Amino acid sequence: MSLQIDILCSGPLENNVVILHDDLSHRAVIIDPSFDPQEVLNLIGIKGLTVDSILFTHGHFDHFAGLSYLLANLVPQPRVGLHEADLGMWRAGGGSVQFRMQIDSPPDPDFHLAEGHDLELNNFKIQVRHTPGHSPGSVIFYIDSINTAVVGDLIFKKGVGRTDLLGGDEVAMAESLALLRGIEFDWLLPGHGPVAKRSELHF
Repeated sequence: MSLQIDILCSGPLENNVVILHDDLSHRAVIIDPSFDPQEVLNLIGIKGLTVDSILFTHGHFDHFAGLSYLLANLVPQPRVGLHEADLGMWRAGGGSVQFRMQIDSPPDPDFHLAEGHDLELNNFKIQVRHTPGHSPGSVIFYIDSINTAVVGDLIFKKGVGRTDLLGGDEVAMAESLALLRGIEFDWLLPGHGPVAKRSELHF
């Protein structure tokens, strides 16, 4: 039994859509379904996966652009998780108006993510850590069984997340990066750009 990761690069902002799945149960979790959701459905169909939940690192539009389409096409319908601090941004379109992009309005999440909230995919644990800075409700997902952190727009291979967008906070960002330093991970999966080894990061 092992946990598998597929990453799809999606849309004009090159968002990374992460699909975690257990190769024994064929159950899956999708993180940040962005543009081109049909590609996600294609992969799910090819691998015969059942999606338990769709999770979000934060509430910016480019990370939830494909949600409505997936919910309309996945049976059974997965549960949606978002940190409550980003709910207002989520309901307002996640900044899509400022970027002049048309996005289908997502439904409210089914549950709220929070610091210390442990999720499970079959027997694998996904730890939620609250890491505000890029947005008030930004979180990362740490999977200790594979020493991997899915970090959204907190940090990238060659830089850290922006704090000049709606809800950004430089002080909170610095504190969140300090928290990340205390987590033992080998691989970092950012919201955009290439996967990074811990040794490649400068933070």
